Amino acid sequence: MTQADIVERAKQGDAGAIATLLNQGFKKRGITAIVKLDQHCLMIELRSLQAINQLAAIAVIQQGMNHLKPAHIQTVLVSGQAEDGADNWMESFTLSQEANPATSTFSQVSHPPSPLNHQRSSKNLLSQRKPSPRSAASSKLLRPQQISTSGWGALLTGLILAIALFILSPLKLLFRGFLVLVHEVGHAITHWAFGRPAIPTVNIYFGGGVTITFGQIWLLNALIYLAIAYLVYRLRAYPRLQGVVAIATLLYTYCLLTRTNTLLSTFMGHGMELIAIVVCLFLATSGYFCRIKGDRTIYAMLGFFTCFSDTEFSWQLLHDSDFRYHYEDGIGGIIDNDFVILANEYFGVNLSAIAQAFLLACLAMPAIAFLMWRYQPWLLSASRQLLKS
Repeated sequence: MTQADIVERAKQGDAGAIATLLNQGFKKRGITAIVKLDQHCLMIELRSLQAINQLAAIAVIQQGMNHLKPAHIQTVLVSGQAEDGADNWMESFTLSQEANPATSTFSQVSHPPSPLNHQRSSKNLLSQRKPSPRSAASSKLLRPQQISTSGWGALLTGLILAIALFILSPLKLLFRGFLVLVHEVGHAITHWAFGRPAIPTVNIYFGGGVTITFGQIWLLNALIYLAIAYLVYRLRAYPRLQGVVAIATLLYTYCLLTRTNTLLSTFMGHGMELIAIVVCLFLATSGYFCRIKGDRTIYAMLGFFTCFSDTEFSWQLLHDSDFRYHYEDGIGGIIDNDFVILANEYFGVNLSAIAQAFLLACLAMPAIAFLMWRYQPWLLSASRQLLKS
């Protein structure tokens, strides 16, 4: 295949051709580029034995991509990874919508700037690719993402499968195990986060699951704070991100020192089910982390099945008196169920109020997953702002 053929395929959005062009340019600097295309997002991973000059690498890639204008690609996500794990970074940018020039190659990266001349070479690269005001505004324009044909296919197929599982009682009972696992893991993770060891298990006597929780171990909390301190140290070059971590630490401390931590531990069983709906449907919509054919359909099926099950559960609490009576009676008549605890011990409201809030949350989760995909460029842009020094 000739160089012209490679360039032409790169213009058509071929990830392999783009990887070939990048590796041709970065070869002399010992940098390897791994390229993957996920719908309208091109992910470029740069690997090297030494730290990669982030500013120069981004400048060169952005210049080359704006020349190529690969078809159907709107966002480029670039990450740099050194062999020793130091100075890893991630950056993203959107592509300008201007017409392709007659010739487009990555020949500009044949001699990337030396790390010894970081500031000078970075300035030169930036001055070479300095766009006009109109071009700069165009390159920064964020556009909502559309769901691809394969994404719609996966969502529709997953929806049909979820409906079938929900209707067929044996299969419905089988996949309830997935909900039990998600539910109990949610409890366990939250308990561990607040210094209480916990083990998610199956309730062999009454069905469902139960999380075995042990007492508070303050050594675990001390280790958590040490981990936070180390994270703040590693983020010393990113003060904005340090500020976010500081605010999160203050919120964590407030929860730890008040009843809020046990409230969260009680709620996060059902809360993790809501998270599972969003995560599964987002993965099905975006195609991220899908390695084999059918992954997206499975994600969609699990997301919709969880949504249907939780919606049915909250609806029964509201309208089925027998179901509500058994739920309020607790597990074996001894252990109160989560929503009963939340209603009586924390919020002082009727169980119906908790059920109504959960029903609304269930119905909102698919919309949240869709909005996260549609406005992902804005989320990436906000993340970039946090990574600015």
